[in-house]
Amino acid sequence: MVWLLFICSLVASCASQFWQKKAALLFAEQPHLTALQKILTKPMLLGIFFLTVSAATWLAVLSQWDVSVAYPLLSLNFIIMLFVAHYFFNEKITTQQIVGVLLIVLGVITLGVSL
Repeated sequence: MVWLLFICSLVASCASQFWQKKAALLFAEQPHLTALQKILTKPMLLGIFFLTVSAATWLAVLSQWDVSVAYPLLSLNFIIMLFVAHYFFNEKITTQQIVGVLLIVLGVITLGVSL
């Protein structure tokens, strides 16, 4: 069950980052929006919603796992968001980023074995 909560937290965190990026792009396109109008945009509301879901499920994970193991596993967000950025925002993936992802994967595998 805790693995499911962890996956929910991970996915919600990535969804929040996706919608925050969408919000940032929207705000750049529409600089005339007031602070309240920005908060009430669909991307911003979805970003806040998924951030809330992520925080709630993360608390449930921390109630069952040591933070010293759980927190480093969140680095999977970096891997997921690298591909999200590439496929949804047309950002380039560099060799340095690929090497970094491979190191993260190695670290996650190492920590995962300890669970």
